[in-house]
Amino acid sequence: MVVCRRLCWVGFGCAVIETFCFGPGRGQWSGTRSAALSLPRFPRPDGLHALRRANREGLFQCRDRAESGKELSDEELFWNREYGPGGSFEFWSLERPKLEIERLCSELQELNGLSAVILGCGLGLDVAHLAGAARAACPCEERDAVVVGGVDFAWAAIKAARKEYSGTAGCFFYHADACELPEPSVPLDLLIDNTIFQNVYRSGCLEDYLRALKRISTPGRTLLHLNLMSREGIESRPEFQKDMELLNLPLLRQHEILDALSGWQICNCREGHYDLNPEAVGFKGEAFYSPTTTSPGIPSWCITALRS
Repeated sequence: MVVCRRLCWVGFGCAVIETFCFGPGRGQWSGTRSAALSLPRFPRPDGLHALRRANREGLFQCRDRAESGKELSDEELFWNREYGPGGSFEFWSLERPKLEIERLCSELQELNGLSAVILGCGLGLDVAHLAGAARAACPCEERDAVVVGGVDFAWAAIKAARKEYSGTAGCFFYHADACELPEPSVPLDLLIDNTIFQNVYRSGCLEDYLRALKRISTPGRTLLHLNLMSREGIESRPEFQKDMELLNLPLLRQHEILDALSGWQICNCREGHYDLNPEAVGFKGEAFYSPTTTSPGIPSWCITALRS
């Protein structure tokens, strides 16, 4: 058995000492964490003025694709149908924040404002949850300096998110192609990828997406959080095989993700949990349920990287 320790980022603004053991069994890393270590808060050269303005006006200046006159791709039309009547959006939406988003939010501490974007925000629940957690982690006088944007190219999902969270301070929803996003109005502290990476990897648009990630991020500042379906995790668990043949999910190997992240410093890479709701599409398999998690799903690669 191999044992090692390292200091690693686990979320926004904090780090932990992790002890890892690699040994017999499924061949997975397992480990324990010490208490979080506080790291310096991000500097705000202009104070909080720009963040407070973004809290009122939003992060991006872009028109909704549905109203821009642009031709929508087949993939956009597919996801729009998925979030419409009769669609299978409930497979992806559990009516609660995703487990890895909850974990990340629980690590937020001593913030001096926050600028963040969730790419592939769906119905917007994770956006509202992150904004609430960030406000709670800020001093009272700085809670108006939190802004979180949600981006999705499913028009039906964005409309539903706006309707549900229109009164949530600092939350904005954009009907946009993530590959075409302009530079944000303020430097982003946190970028969360919610399924887009794995979908553009499959569709052949990964390079466009990686260029967009660099365009909207700031070197030495922006932290990227990815939670992507793990091919190794599925292959190591025979109980998933039958369901995976039918679902045809965009699974990725660890090296496929890490090899693509040139220009990013990998801070943490571990096996995580990707929430799915199998009953919504007629699956009853026990493989999706684990006694160690609070929601159904499949293994993922949970990766945190700092823009270098």
